Amino acid sequence: LWRPMHVGAIPVYRGSPSVRDWMPADHSIILIDDFGSPKELAEYIDFLDRNSDEYLKYLKYKSPTGITNQFLLENMRRREWGVNDMSLPNYLNGFECFVCDRENARLNAERNHKKAHGKSLAPEVHIAQTTHMGCPSPAPGYGNIEDIPDGDSWKEMWLQDYWQSLDQGEALTSMIHHNETHQGKFWDYMHKIFLKRTQHN
Repeated sequence: LWRPMHVGAIPVYRGSPSVRDWMPADHSIILIDDFGSPKELAEYIDFLDRNSDEYLKYLKYKSPTGITNQFLLENMRRREWGVNDMSLPNYLNGFECFVCDRENARLNAERNHKKAHGKSLAPEVHIAQTTHMGCPSPAPGYGNIEDIPDGDSWKEMWLQDYWQSLDQGEALTSMIHHNETHQGKFWDYMHKIFLKRTQHN
Protein backbone atom coordinates (compact mmCIF):
# COMPACT_ATOMS: atom_id res chain seq x y z
CA LEU A 1 0.00 0.00 0.00
CA TRP A 2 2.58 2.60 1.10
CA ARG A 3 5.43 1.84 -1.31
CA PRO A 4 3.46 2.72 -4.47
CA MET A 5 2.37 5.98 -2.80
CA HIS A 6 5.96 6.76 -1.86
CA VAL A 7 7.21 6.39 -5.45
CA GLY A 8 4.27 8.28 -6.97
CA ALA A 9 2.19 5.40 -8.30
CA ILE A 10 -1.46 4.67 -7.51
CA PRO A 11 -1.91 1.70 -5.17
CA VAL A 12 -4.41 -0.90 -6.36
CA TYR A 13 -5.42 -2.26 -2.96
CA ARG A 14 -7.44 -5.08 -1.47
CA GLY A 15 -7.49 -5.56 2.28
CA SER A 16 -8.79 -3.81 5.36
CA PRO A 17 -12.10 -1.98 4.80
CA SER A 18 -10.90 0.78 7.15
CA VAL A 19 -8.09 1.73 4.75
CA ARG A 20 -10.06 4.78 3.59
CA ASP A 21 -9.83 6.23 7.11
CA TRP A 22 -6.05 6.45 6.82
CA MET A 23 -5.54 7.69 3.27
CA PRO A 24 -4.14 11.21 2.71
CA ALA A 25 -7.13 12.22 0.59
CA ASP A 26 -10.42 10.82 -0.63
CA HIS A 27 -9.01 10.18 -4.10
CA SER A 28 -5.60 8.54 -3.58
CA ILE A 29 -6.00 4.76 -4.02
CA ILE A 30 -7.95 2.31 -6.17
CA LEU A 31 -9.86 -0.17 -4.01
CA ILE A 32 -10.39 -3.53 -5.69
CA ASP A 33 -13.57 -4.15 -3.69
CA ASP A 34 -15.17 -1.10 -5.34
CA PHE A 35 -15.36 -3.04 -8.60
CA GLY A 36 -17.78 -5.81 -9.49
CA SER A 37 -15.26 -7.94 -11.37
CA PRO A 38 -11.60 -8.08 -12.44
CA LYS A 39 -12.80 -6.99 -15.90
CA GLU A 40 -14.30 -3.76 -14.49
CA LEU A 41 -11.10 -3.05 -12.58
CA ALA A 42 -8.94 -3.67 -15.66
CA GLU A 43 -11.13 -1.37 -17.76
CA TYR A 44 -10.81 1.40 -15.17
CA ILE A 45 -7.02 1.05 -14.99
CA ASP A 46 -6.91 1.14 -18.80
CA PHE A 47 -9.07 4.29 -18.70
CA LEU A 48 -6.62 5.98 -16.31
CA ASP A 49 -3.72 4.92 -18.51
CA ARG A 50 -5.31 6.76 -21.43
CA ASN A 51 -6.36 9.85 -19.44
CA SER A 52 -3.49 11.68 -17.76
CA ASP A 53 -5.73 14.28 -16.12
CA GLU A 54 -7.78 11.57 -14.38
CA TYR A 55 -4.62 9.73 -13.34
CA LEU A 56 -3.09 12.89 -11.86
CA LYS A 57 -6.18 13.46 -9.68
CA TYR A 58 -4.97 10.48 -7.62
CA LEU A 59 -1.66 12.27 -6.96
CA LYS A 60 -3.07 15.63 -5.81
CA TYR A 61 -2.34 14.66 -2.20
CA LYS A 62 1.38 15.09 -2.99
CA SER A 63 0.94 18.84 -3.41
CA PRO A 64 1.67 21.07 -0.35
CA THR A 65 -2.02 21.31 0.61
CA GLY A 66 -3.09 17.96 -0.83
CA ILE A 67 -3.46 15.98 2.41
CA THR A 68 -7.07 16.73 3.31
CA ASN A 69 -7.98 13.80 5.57
CA GLN A 70 -8.52 15.54 8.94
CA PHE A 71 -8.82 12.22 10.79
CA LEU A 72 -5.34 11.23 9.58
CA LEU A 73 -3.83 14.65 10.31
CA GLU A 74 -5.28 14.76 13.83
CA ASN A 75 -4.01 11.25 14.63
CA MET A 76 -0.54 12.15 13.37
CA ARG A 77 -0.54 15.31 15.51
CA ARG A 78 -1.54 13.38 18.65
CA ARG A 79 0.65 10.30 18.25
CA GLU A 80 3.59 9.88 20.60
CA TRP A 81 5.77 7.88 18.19
CA GLY A 82 7.58 8.94 15.06
CA VAL A 83 9.14 7.74 11.82
CA ASN A 84 12.87 8.35 11.21
CA ASP A 85 12.90 10.59 14.29
CA MET A 86 15.50 9.55 16.87
CA SER A 87 13.85 11.72 19.54
CA LEU A 88 10.66 9.61 19.43
CA PRO A 89 9.97 5.87 19.85
CA ASN A 90 9.14 3.82 16.76
CA TYR A 91 5.55 2.69 16.26
CA LEU A 92 6.06 -0.73 17.91
CA ASN A 93 7.58 0.76 21.06
CA GLY A 94 4.96 3.50 20.91
CA PHE A 95 2.16 0.93 20.92
CA GLU A 96 3.74 -0.90 23.87
CA CYS A 97 3.90 2.41 25.76
CA PHE A 98 0.26 3.11 24.88
CA VAL A 99 -0.83 -0.27 26.31
CA CYS A 100 1.23 0.27 29.49
CA ASP A 101 -0.09 3.81 29.98
CA ARG A 102 -3.68 2.62 29.59
CA GLU A 103 -3.15 -0.27 32.02
CA ASN A 104 -1.47 1.95 34.64
CA ALA A 105 -4.29 4.49 34.33
CA ARG A 106 -6.83 1.68 34.86
CA LEU A 107 -4.97 0.36 37.93
CA ASN A 108 -4.80 3.87 39.44
CA ALA A 109 -8.52 4.40 38.82
CA GLU A 110 -9.29 1.04 40.49
CA ARG A 111 -7.20 1.98 43.55
CA ASN A 112 -8.92 5.36 43.83
CA HIS A 113 -12.33 3.72 43.48
CA LYS A 114 -11.55 1.28 46.32
CA LYS A 115 -10.14 4.02 48.57
CA ALA A 116 -13.24 6.17 48.02
CA HIS A 117 -15.50 3.24 49.04
CA GLY A 118 -17.69 3.64 45.98
CA LYS A 119 -17.86 7.44 46.07
CA SER A 120 -15.83 7.71 42.86
CA LEU A 121 -16.79 5.95 39.65
CA ALA A 122 -15.30 2.58 38.81
CA PRO A 123 -12.95 2.71 35.81
CA GLU A 124 -14.55 2.26 32.43
CA VAL A 125 -14.10 -1.23 31.01
CA HIS A 126 -12.07 -1.43 27.80
CA ILE A 127 -12.27 -4.74 25.97
CA ALA A 128 -10.61 -5.29 22.60
CA GLN A 129 -12.93 -6.39 19.83
CA THR A 130 -12.12 -8.47 16.76
CA THR A 131 -12.49 -5.29 14.69
CA HIS A 132 -9.47 -3.76 16.46
CA MET A 133 -6.80 -6.20 15.38
CA GLY A 134 -8.63 -9.31 14.14
CA CYS A 135 -7.98 -10.50 10.62
CA PRO A 136 -9.69 -13.19 8.59
CA SER A 137 -7.64 -16.07 7.25
CA PRO A 138 -5.74 -14.99 4.10
CA ALA A 139 -7.66 -15.47 0.87
CA PRO A 140 -6.57 -15.00 -2.75
CA GLY A 141 -7.64 -11.82 -4.49
CA TYR A 142 -9.35 -13.87 -7.18
CA GLY A 143 -10.69 -17.42 -7.11
CA ASN A 144 -10.79 -19.83 -4.18
CA ILE A 145 -8.05 -20.96 -1.85
CA GLU A 146 -8.84 -24.57 -2.77
CA ASP A 147 -7.68 -23.82 -6.33
CA ILE A 148 -4.14 -23.02 -5.16
CA PRO A 149 -1.82 -26.09 -5.14
CA ASP A 150 -0.40 -27.14 -1.76
CA GLY A 151 3.22 -26.42 -2.71
CA ASP A 152 2.48 -22.83 -3.71
CA SER A 153 4.69 -20.29 -1.88
CA TRP A 154 1.76 -17.91 -1.26
CA LYS A 155 -0.23 -20.63 0.47
CA GLU A 156 2.73 -21.80 2.56
CA MET A 157 3.95 -18.35 3.62
CA TRP A 158 0.74 -16.40 4.28
CA LEU A 159 -1.25 -19.19 5.90
CA GLN A 160 1.68 -20.21 8.11
CA ASP A 161 2.22 -16.59 9.21
CA TYR A 162 -1.49 -16.18 9.91
CA TRP A 163 -1.79 -19.28 12.11
CA GLN A 164 1.46 -18.56 13.95
CA SER A 165 0.32 -15.01 14.76
CA LEU A 166 -3.08 -16.32 15.86
CA ASP A 167 -1.37 -18.86 18.17
CA GLN A 168 0.83 -16.11 19.61
CA GLY A 169 -2.21 -13.96 20.36
CA GLU A 170 -4.00 -16.86 22.04
CA ALA A 171 -0.88 -17.71 24.05
CA LEU A 172 -0.62 -14.12 25.34
CA THR A 173 -4.33 -14.13 26.21
CA SER A 174 -3.89 -17.40 28.10
CA MET A 175 -0.91 -15.96 30.01
CA ILE A 176 -3.00 -12.95 31.05
CA HIS A 177 -5.88 -15.18 32.19
CA HIS A 178 -3.45 -17.28 34.26
CA ASN A 179 -1.79 -14.17 35.80
CA GLU A 180 1.49 -15.34 34.30
CA THR A 181 4.29 -12.83 34.89
CA HIS A 182 7.29 -14.80 33.58
CA GLN A 183 7.84 -13.88 29.94
CA GLY A 184 10.14 -16.89 29.50
CA LYS A 185 7.08 -19.15 29.68
CA PHE A 186 5.58 -17.64 26.50
CA TRP A 187 6.82 -20.51 24.33
CA ASP A 188 5.39 -23.07 26.78
CA TYR A 189 1.98 -21.46 26.29
CA MET A 190 2.58 -21.32 22.53
CA HIS A 191 3.32 -25.05 22.51
CA LYS A 192 0.08 -25.81 24.39
CA ILE A 193 -1.94 -23.71 21.94
CA PHE A 194 -0.26 -25.40 18.97
CA LEU A 195 -0.96 -28.90 20.35
CA LYS A 196 -4.57 -27.97 21.09
CA ARG A 197 -5.11 -26.69 17.54
CA THR A 198 -3.43 -29.68 15.85
CA GLN A 199 -5.52 -32.12 17.91
CA HIS A 200 -8.72 -30.51 16.58
CA ASN A 201 -7.56 -30.72 12.93
